[in-house]
Amino acid sequence: MVYWRIMQLLESDVRSIIRLLGEAAERAGSGERVSLVELKRFLVEGLCQLVDADSWVWTLACRIEPGQPQTYAGLQHGGFSDEQFARFVEAVEHPDMIPVTAPFFSKVLEGPSQTTMIRHEIDPEGLSEQGEVGKLWEAAGVGSLIMSSHSFEDGSQSGIGIYRKVGRERFAQREKLMVHFVLEEVGWLHRMGWPEDRGATVPSLYPRERMVLNLLLDGMTRKEIAHHLDISENTVAGYAKKVYQHFGVRSQIDLLRKFLVAAS
Repeated sequence: MVYWRIMQLLESDVRSIIRLLGEAAERAGSGERVSLVELKRFLVEGLCQLVDADSWVWTLACRIEPGQPQTYAGLQHGGFSDEQFARFVEAVEHPDMIPVTAPFFSKVLEGPSQTTMIRHEIDPEGLSEQGEVGKLWEAAGVGSLIMSSHSFEDGSQSGIGIYRKVGRERFAQREKLMVHFVLEEVGWLHRMGWPEDRGATVPSLYPRERMVLNLLLDGMTRKEIAHHLDISENTVAGYAKKVYQHFGVRSQIDLLRKFLVAAS
């Protein structure tokens, strides 16, 4: 199967993929203190260069249940402004995303450890381009996309989204195969850098609380969160308090330690 996929790529693509994987492995084994955050960023930003992408996220998807909203935590990202990232967080939490992502998560549940799809395979009817959720994706600067997920035994998954800006040419099968091949080869990196319970209790938070959680994990202040979500600072403080209580921490710093200590 690996050989069949490689044969669909240009020789230059294969050489670039091998070089990127080799450089990532060299960094990981160099003996120098390279954090998992830095290593994941190096790998995905290198992959974005290979497929000419504009932005990306690396997430912990905490639950896969057909017909239910997918919940995410610990979003590491690049290429988004703070405003775009806030719209991104709103978009993934929007209830209209449940039918949009259903084909992708159905594939994930079939059992392969790595599942990769491009936007028109996931959403052939263009549902994500319509209504409020379509406006959110446009505001986030997300046009064409590739989604790739590495599944764990407990039902959680390490998920990577790679994006081109609105109006750019759609990703094709070539770019999809390149993304899939690279991410399939780094199972060790997918498994590392998450909280011990892999965010098992995140789904029990309300959607707004999860949005605030992810923006707090992104390092935003309450004032910045209030601005980007168009709510008051007092409202943000209330959500933040519930998030802290939920995870048994007292501050944003403690929250960051809880989620990111494994990535240091």
